[in-house]
Amino acid sequence: MELLSPDTLKTVLIAGHLVGLAFGVGGALTLDIIAFRYFYLDRITAEKLIIFHFIAHLVTFGLIILWLTGLAFLWLYWQHQPELLGNQKVWAKLVIVAVLTVNGYFLHHRVFPILDRNLGRQMFHRVTVDEKAMMFSLSSISIISWGFPLVLGVARSLNFTTGMENILAFYFLMLSSTCLVMCALFKLFIDPLRRLLFRRTAI
Repeated sequence: MELLSPDTLKTVLIAGHLVGLAFGVGGALTLDIIAFRYFYLDRITAEKLIIFHFIAHLVTFGLIILWLTGLAFLWLYWQHQPELLGNQKVWAKLVIVAVLTVNGYFLHHRVFPILDRNLGRQMFHRVTVDEKAMMFSLSSISIISWGFPLVLGVARSLNFTTGMENILAFYFLMLSSTCLVMCALFKLFIDPLRRLLFRRTAI
């Protein structure tokens, strides 16, 4: 006798998958808000940095849940509904989660040390142009890559109708355009405005 029926197990996995997405999407948005409001417009403090790292760990936890439930879904399909493995959307989501994993590694090992070293100072203190570009790019990848699986999950019209290459082409188009828009916004509007406000405050 099976401990859990396939339908019950699928329900449990969906619930776990949604929890992982909630941790990831909510945490990624919160990290960007903290970085902009408290690290870019203000100085990095030890207290806010502790909160930042705590939320980052929650995002990592969400990513782990996403991997575990996602692989469990593949096993469940393989055992009971192998025809569902032909859904190209499933494999596109797997690629996107892999991108999230690589991106998370670089965030933790390349971006977070920059924040740690600038404790007590502004986020971009002595940060090179290349480092800024990296930070904007990785942040954009994080937001788009967390939101995209959520959209794919509710877009049932894509099931068995859209190829993985088309989904990923649109995904990478969104990534590149978001990176360019973010860099342009900061370069042309947000950074000059911040400098103007700080200059007026100093006066």
